[in-house]
Amino acid sequence: MRMIAALLVLVSHQFALSGRPEPRFVGEDSFGHLGVLIFFSISGYLVTSSWLKDPHVLRFVARRVLRMAPALCVSMPLTLAVIASFGMTGFPDNPRHLTNGSLWTVPYEVYCYAGLLVAGVATRRPSIALAVASFGYLVFAEMRSETNFLAYFGVFFAAGSLLRAFPIGLKPLAILVTLTIGCALIHGDQTTLGLAFMVPPLTIVMGSQSWPGLRDISAIGDLSYGVYIYAWPVQQMGVAYMGRQTPYFELLAVTVPVTLALAAASWHLIEKKALRCKPGKKSDNPTSSRAAVDP
Repeated sequence: MRMIAALLVLVSHQFALSGRPEPRFVGEDSFGHLGVLIFFSISGYLVTSSWLKDPHVLRFVARRVLRMAPALCVSMPLTLAVIASFGMTGFPDNPRHLTNGSLWTVPYEVYCYAGLLVAGVATRRPSIALAVASFGYLVFAEMRSETNFLAYFGVFFAAGSLLRAFPIGLKPLAILVTLTIGCALIHGDQTTLGLAFMVPPLTIVMGSQSWPGLRDISAIGDLSYGVYIYAWPVQQMGVAYMGRQTPYFELLAVTVPVTLALAAASWHLIEKKALRCKPGKKSDNPTSSRAAVDP
């Protein structure tokens, strides 16, 4: 599911970065935006699982840092070095000028981690506390007619967190109820809340299944994060050298394999090795702990 989310972002951005309108799936939300909502839903579920298994502040922080920072610390200077090697200082002639516009959501991910940590230290029900705070913050922002992405993404992170803390929300009847509520909210022009009722449970349920042909995909590694952080600059390079008028699928045929190759290198050379350093509880089996992919 994380890979699907990353590819949704890539495919959607390929339209925007070549000067084409992004396809919409509901209201003004693009498929790339849906991918980000899936990411936050999964993150809330998995990171809450990590906290519930080992509610230790320093180990929790260390795991989060080891999951995100090493790949970013390599990708940013590498991207700038590659651009410079081609005699470029940026993308002033492209429809979009940012070197890596995907990274704007990363701070909000960190803020959600921090919110869960604070809630976990302050209460025995961190998922409930996080959900109440996120929902209240979102309502406050809506009343002020403000676009607050921390409140927006926080609601999806909190929904994923609630589903981990209260698995009853993943039962068929509960899913049916939440989907019905979500559809009603969207029909009533409350798209954000409607999607918050629909995207997290569907994502977690689908991701928890064993799908024939997909269940062994982990053998090649978790490439989702690498795809997310490398796709934009690869696509910018593609547009710069092939031209914005290049057919969409021709651009995609070049940028997808290059992005996947960089993502694979990032996973096997950086991310996987960093995760082997993650701290575990003293009672953990070192071998099994290090072999697992930390959320």
